[in-house]
Amino acid sequence: MALSEEEIRERDRSRAIRGYIIRCLIRSCNNMALTKHLSNSLFMQGYIMSPDIKKYLDYLVNGGYIEFTDKKVKAYTIYADDAVVRLTNKGINLAEGAIEDPGVEM
Repeated sequence: MALSEEEIRERDRSRAIRGYIIRCLIRSCNNMALTKHLSNSLFMQGYIMSPDIKKYLDYLVNGGYIEFTDKKVKAYTIYADDAVVRLTNKGINLAEGAIEDPGVEM
């Protein structure tokens, strides 16, 4: 089944946002950042209209590219609080082009 133009735009936008998050982390101190800072940066660049970046972070976590540093934060509140995410070794490999993911535009 072919994707509609709207679905293609949403797919491409999601890929770009996930790539932007990886690039932000690769440039940050110790490859880590607060989720609020990532959200604010995406908002300021016009990528998102809502501060909720859960679905983008979920994709990157599930892919093994990032991880939350505070293991005690509950899944329900992890995005509302100032949780810290950091790149994993796999995320660094993605950022450096050693591996590819069609869901992340680098």
